[in-house]
Amino acid sequence: MKFAFQIVLCLCLFACGNKEEIIINPPSDERGYLVSYNKTGSMTADRIIAINQAEGDVSNYVNYTIDIYSVTYNSLENENPIEVSGLVLVPQIKSGAVDLIQYHHGTIIPGDEGTPSNYSGGATESIEMYFLGATMASNGYIVAFPDYVGYGVTADREHPYTMHHELAEVSVDLIRATKQLMTTLDIEFSNNAFSTGWSEGGGAGLAMHKYLQEKYSNVANIKASSLFAGPYDYAAFFKDVFVNPKLQTENMSIYNWSLYSLNNLDRELSRPASDIWTYPVANQIDALDIPSFQASDLFKKDFIESEVNNPNSGFSKAVQDNSLIEGWIPQGYLFFHSGTEDFIVPHYNSTNAHEYFKAINVNSTLYEYVGDDHYTPVYDYLTKTLDDFNSL
Repeated sequence: MKFAFQIVLCLCLFACGNKEEIIINPPSDERGYLVSYNKTGSMTADRIIAINQAEGDVSNYVNYTIDIYSVTYNSLENENPIEVSGLVLVPQIKSGAVDLIQYHHGTIIPGDEGTPSNYSGGATESIEMYFLGATMASNGYIVAFPDYVGYGVTADREHPYTMHHELAEVSVDLIRATKQLMTTLDIEFSNNAFSTGWSEGGGAGLAMHKYLQEKYSNVANIKASSLFAGPYDYAAFFKDVFVNPKLQTENMSIYNWSLYSLNNLDRELSRPASDIWTYPVANQIDALDIPSFQASDLFKKDFIESEVNNPNSGFSKAVQDNSLIEGWIPQGYLFFHSGTEDFIVPHYNSTNAHEYFKAINVNSTLYEYVGDDHYTPVYDYLTKTLDDFNSL
């Protein structure tokens, strides 16, 4: 990027400790512009191995000390400019071009711990950072985590939960910002990017693959995506939730949050809350704070009949638009990972995606973990992902 060689660095000391935030001047409103970065810690290879013993032996994959940076950068929220945050893990590689892995985190309930940009190298935060991200980075990749809108510096905003177009835009912009950070740190970028993610992040990761390929191919070359238990077949997923009025599940709160986000962001939907829910819903917290785990207690019959069961309704169109397995032909490689007993993001999301893409001659591989749930395949997901990426 042309501006990366004209950076004037302004050092601004944090009030706590001796960490320093480096603000990039002159400022810019360009999408993906790196507004600031802050080195918050480092982790040696030995420490990464030690803190992850409970998760599994990663010694064969850990090669480098890594440095940890929180970053802020320019992006979009519902097509409007916004400053967002993320995390970048940088291996201490002496020379040679480095590939980038974009990691997309899973569901974080508002107010919970685990926002990537808050990570500084501990072993008590999210497993996605200290296990997955740290191991990937120590293997020799730059690893970037978007916080997404709703977390980090945008914690006062509502998160567009499972809205793939929103998550993809913020994610692509982090690649732009990470490239600028790499130039600033004098690290050569190979221009090859890989996409990863778990749960909500699996969908975000596939959406980024699509957007990087179809809209932003000048940003980086997407080589492959390795995705764990994401809601790719959003249309089948929602049909599963709504068509069965007797459905009762403790996961209904996050399914309801997804519906709230869909209604809130889609211009063709945007129904009054009183048309959808049987109880007051004014924000995402209300959507999560459900009075019942049973679908028939939450949603009005008129909404189910006129919107959900009508294939030509605004709701049906919005749901289909948010699905990721039709209307495009992925380039590169796809690797889907899923436990057959996953009752949070049902296994058919991965099988449907793999079968659809395989039928149109996409290089797709499905790793099915028989008897495993939404969490238990995490070690296999990490090691197989690195094996697959390294082979490319």
